[in-house]
Amino acid sequence: MKWIFYVIVFIYMCYRAVYGLKSIQNETRGLSIEPIDYGPDKHYYNAGIRKSIICKGANKNPKVEWVNPAGDVVQRVATNRVFVQEHFVPAFRTRIPAMVLIFSHAKVEDTGVWQCRSGDIKNNISLCIIDPSEFVDTPTEVTVDRGRSITLSCQARGEPEPRLLWHRNGEIITEDLNPSKYQVMTKYNSQGFEGLLTITSLEPEDGGVYNCEAIQESPRVDDCTASVSVNISLQVNYAPMFADGNDTTLVPAKENESVDLVCAPDAHPTPTYRWFKEDGNILTEFSNDDIKLLDDGEKAVLTLIANETTFGQRYLCRASNQYGEVEKMFALLKLEKPRKPSEISLENATHDALNFEVKWHEEIFFPVQEVIIQYIQLKKLTKKGVLTPNDSDWRKADEIIFKTDGYDVVNSDSAGLKVTLSQLVEETEYWVRIRASNDAGDSPWSEPILASTTAQPEINVVQDESKAETTSEISDEFYGIFFAGGILVVAIGCMFAMRIV
Repeated sequence: MKWIFYVIVFIYMCYRAVYGLKSIQNETRGLSIEPIDYGPDKHYYNAGIRKSIICKGANKNPKVEWVNPAGDVVQRVATNRVFVQEHFVPAFRTRIPAMVLIFSHAKVEDTGVWQCRSGDIKNNISLCIIDPSEFVDTPTEVTVDRGRSITLSCQARGEPEPRLLWHRNGEIITEDLNPSKYQVMTKYNSQGFEGLLTITSLEPEDGGVYNCEAIQESPRVDDCTASVSVNISLQVNYAPMFADGNDTTLVPAKENESVDLVCAPDAHPTPTYRWFKEDGNILTEFSNDDIKLLDDGEKAVLTLIANETTFGQRYLCRASNQYGEVEKMFALLKLEKPRKPSEISLENATHDALNFEVKWHEEIFFPVQEVIIQYIQLKKLTKKGVLTPNDSDWRKADEIIFKTDGYDVVNSDSAGLKVTLSQLVEETEYWVRIRASNDAGDSPWSEPILASTTAQPEINVVQDESKAETTSEISDEFYGIFFAGGILVVAIGCMFAMRIV
C-alpha cells in the first residue's frame, strides 16, 4: 500500500507541474500583439509612414503598456512622434484592455524590439524601418574604345548606410576575381556612397551589363534588410573581326538550289558591308539591292543560285566601321555525299566508352552533317556460333547518331573525325562500324572493327567499412549512456517524491 501511495503522489506532482505550465502559457497567450505585415517580398516599412500596432491585454490585469527598444515606457502624449492610446476590445461578457502604439512619422531609429507588457506578462515584437536606397547621378549606358580603361560609377543614399556590390552574369566582382582586370572601391561624398568599378585594358568580351547593388542592413534587428540595384550597360568600340578567323569559309550547296552566304563579324558600332565576286585579280562589286541585312545590321547575306557557274567561285565580304575593316572569303562547294571511311582506329577505351578516330586517305573534299555508329556485342554472335556479324545481324544492331554543328568539311589534309560510343558494358567486346552523312546522302559503311571496354577501377571499401564499424560502436555507446541516464533521472524523481511525502 505504501508504494501505491508514493505512485499516486508522483502522478499528482506531474499533473500539477503540467497544469501550472499550461496556465502560464494561457496567460502569455492572453497578451497578444497584432502581427506585422510588411507586404509581399518586403521585410521593412518605409521611413515616414504612419503606423499603429495594437496589443491586447490579459484578462486579469487591465493595465497594458508599451516599452521602446531603449527600455522606456511610451507615454500617452498625442503630440509626441511616438505615443500610445488606450483601447478596449469587445469580448464575451467583458471588454479586453488594449494599448495602441502609434508612429505618426516612423524613423529608422524606431527599428528594434518593442515590448508590450501587462503585469508580469510580456510579449515582444520586432520592427524594421528603412529609408530605402536610391541611386543618383548614375549613368546607365557607357561606351568606350577597345584597349582603354573605364571606371563605372553608381551612387546610392539611404538609411541605414548602404554597402555597394558589383555583379556581372550573377557573379560578384571583387579584386580577387581578376586583380589585373578589376579594381573595386567605395567612397563617401555629398550624394551618399559611391561605388567605383575600374576595368582595365578593355576587350570586346568586357562589354555587357554590369549590376550595382545597394544593400542595407540594420544592426538592431536580424533580417531587417533591403536591397535595390541598377544595371549599367557597357559598350566597347572595336573594329570588325570574325570569331572563326579570316580563313576562307566553304559553303556546301545542292545544285540548282539557292544558298545564302552569311557575313556576320563581331563589331561595335555596327559595320557597313560590301560584297564582291572574285574574277582572278579583279573584284566585281554587288549592288546594295543584292545584299540583305539581318539582326539590325549584324549580318549581311548574299543569296546565290548554286550551279556550274557558281561552284568553286569565290566571294568576298568586306565589313568596316570607323575603327577598322576586315575581309572574309567564301567559296561555294558542290554538295556530294560522303565517301566510305578508309580507316577506323580505337584511340582509347574505358569501362563504359570507346573513342574512335575516323579517317579518309584518298584525295577527297566533302561536308559531313552527322556520323552514324552501329555496334553489336560479340557474345551475342558467339551464342549463334559465329564470330563476325552478317547483314541480318547489322539490321538488328544498336545505332547512335552524332550531329555536327553545321558542316564539318573533310578533306585529305584533315585529321579526320573523332567520335565516342558511350554507355557500354564493362569488359565487353563490340563489333563497330561507322558511316558519314549529309543532305546529299550517306557514305557506305566502314569495315567493322572489334574493340573492347575495360574493367571498372576498383573502389577501396576497406576504409569505408572501418568507418561504418566505428560509427556503429559510437552509436551503441551513445544509446547505452542515454538509457542509463534515463534510469538515473527516474530514480532521482522517485526519491524526491518520497522525501516530500
